Amino acid sequence: MFDPIGAAIRIIDDVRDAVAPAVLWPANGRLNDPSLAGAQARAALGRDVVARIAAIDVDALPGALARILRIIRGRAEYWVVQPAWYWTVFDPGGGEMFSMFALTPYGGSGVLTGLPAALGRADLSSEAARARYLAGLHDLGDQLDAFAARTRGQAERKIFMPRAQAEAARQLLHRLSTDLPRGLSIDEARLAGEVAFKREVESVVARRVTGGLSRIADVLDAAYLGQTREAVGLMHYPDGAEIYAALVRLHGNTDLSPAEVHELGLARMSAIRAGMAAARRDAGFEGDDRAYRAHLDADPAWRASTPQALSDVFERYIARLRPHMAGVFNLLPQADYGVRPLPEAMSAAMTFGYYDAPSPAKPRGEYVFNAQNLAKSNTSTLASLNFHELAPGHHLHLALQRENQGLPALRQWCMPTAYVEGWAEYAVTLAEELGMFEHPAERFGRYINEAFLASRLVVDTGLNALGWSLERARAYMAENSFFPETEINSETLRYSADIPGQALAYKLGDRAILDLREAMRRRLGARFDIRDFHDVVLGDGAMPIPVLAEAVEARTRALEAAP
Repeated sequence: MFDPIGAAIRIIDDVRDAVAPAVLWPANGRLNDPSLAGAQARAALGRDVVARIAAIDVDALPGALARILRIIRGRAEYWVVQPAWYWTVFDPGGGEMFSMFALTPYGGSGVLTGLPAALGRADLSSEAARARYLAGLHDLGDQLDAFAARTRGQAERKIFMPRAQAEAARQLLHRLSTDLPRGLSIDEARLAGEVAFKREVESVVARRVTGGLSRIADVLDAAYLGQTREAVGLMHYPDGAEIYAALVRLHGNTDLSPAEVHELGLARMSAIRAGMAAARRDAGFEGDDRAYRAHLDADPAWRASTPQALSDVFERYIARLRPHMAGVFNLLPQADYGVRPLPEAMSAAMTFGYYDAPSPAKPRGEYVFNAQNLAKSNTSTLASLNFHELAPGHHLHLALQRENQGLPALRQWCMPTAYVEGWAEYAVTLAEELGMFEHPAERFGRYINEAFLASRLVVDTGLNALGWSLERARAYMAENSFFPETEINSETLRYSADIPGQALAYKLGDRAILDLREAMRRRLGARFDIRDFHDVVLGDGAMPIPVLAEAVEARTRALEAAP
């Protein structure tokens, strides 16, 4: 007799290593294979998984198990298409983060920098651990060789980076040629006298890493000799329009077309600019948006020039929110949260900072902020940044997900961007609803941050689906995002020649979560309790928005039926 639960569990076991290999290294000992052969192997697995799930009545399974299968099926469908897409976009990290070219900051470079960082933390105290370290070095060499082969194959098919990205790729390659070998050298404290091991590491680094980078440089020199491409955007590449529409669905968890997303972005930007104007009026300021920002930059009350002064601003917003959390959340993580400054040596590599989730070794979740960059402008944006990165944003979601021992490993590491970043942006809206933006300047700063994210809806679609030039995209962002030129230049390359579609997830995700909340509110009327909604969204970890919608629908029906 067919056992659907047993069949579902066997599928989960069979795909465990395929779902997040880059994240789980060195637990599973290998990285994602970015070669064409690797894409073909994932496609074969995807076809098998899709067929096996089709044979199961997923709706009849227990809710948590059904959600896992729906998540796996969604990912498997994108494994299936990888060989057909391979020369236009590929998945270097194994997380369905499709990149157009190997040598881009968010594409192959993420693997090339992430693995050395993991190796730098690796235990070397046993023979098995040292063997795993060497295997990691060979993994890195395999990545470089695969990137060189794909770059060569693209050139053979007349698929070239646009000129602006090719220039950036050469700079990236030069930086990696210095940083990777240096980062992989092992200091004496970690060696414990293993001189022979140190020599072997040096040999492998020279042959596989330094040599691999040289081989990529050789391919670039040969492939791009005399080749220039001014047009940017996925639409200009083989099957690019169809692939981009699929990436919009993947990253945005939406059925909207690129043109519809573009119009949505324009409408949201119009609303944001109206909000900015209202905040200026409430502050009694008569100039335009840029003049008000300049006014805040010049006001000592909205400046913080030291790491401690910036920490104090963040802590003020943390303290402001804490009394309100129990009123809107039943589920709160055990881990506390706070901030700390980014090490000065890392300041040049990161715009704002990052959220560092709690772990057994570090029980507090922290927003690690770039004090150098944040000190350059006024502090009006820090309230929004705080609520996005900490509570009720990333900290609340990620700490709860890490602490939820009922989630299997596949769900612990499930991080669909539309949910992860959508929740963090929803959290900023929730904070606004709770009255956390007390001063008009804080509301204005909230709109500045939102304008940057909303501009992505316009520019990403404009570049990849509507034929926008880099110049037009950069002019739009300069007018509406208030970001410096250098960051606008790197951002527009990210959208048009790196990971197209991914940047849409932030504002499409928050819109979807807000829509789900309002649909639940309309259905339940006076019986609606926002804590019930938050229980559904946070209680079972991150999931694609369509799967979340099914969970919200199930909870809504249960509440409607309750006496």
